[in-house]
Amino acid sequence: MIRLADARTMPWLGGGGITHEFARHPAEGDFGWRLSVAEVQQDGPFSRLDGVDRVIVLCSPGRMVLHVPDPLELQRFSPYVFDGGADVRCIIPDGPTLDFNVMTRRGVYVADVVTLANETADIDVPTDGLAFVFCMDGTVTCGDELRTFDLVQLDKPATVDAGGGAAAVVTIVAARPGVA
Repeated sequence: MIRLADARTMPWLGGGGITHEFARHPAEGDFGWRLSVAEVQQDGPFSRLDGVDRVIVLCSPGRMVLHVPDPLELQRFSPYVFDGGADVRCIIPDGPTLDFNVMTRRGVYVADVVTLANETADIDVPTDGLAFVFCMDGTVTCGDELRTFDLVQLDKPATVDAGGGAAAVVTIVAARPGVA
């Protein structure tokens, strides 16, 4: 299990926020995939990440509006998928927010993010893939008990009970055979 306090923390290059990196592959250099939480502290552009597919899930109750280029208000606990190479501007009308991010190198890995809020689901670990559960709010169980901003990697199928909160279930698979 990885807790927020254990995540690798780094300020954004352009300022305006902080990233807490929970997991990535490979551990050094350009990532093939990455799971993180962002503290968005002010309005501004997202970093362009050409060749990266992104999924963002708003975790905090404050509003977040992405201009991609048209405005889109994110809904709490609802995944939004976008091209990391797009020009995206973020507006946070209610002040700082927290969001969960899944990034995959296009053509190398593919991620799927499903969210659960006050519900239960059976989760499989994909053959030749990975599965993670991230607690976005409250308490979630999946064999382990997770609290807000805890992440666990599943090594076998599990029942995820988000009856006391909200979870993001992430699966990552290789986009083509032979990718480790």
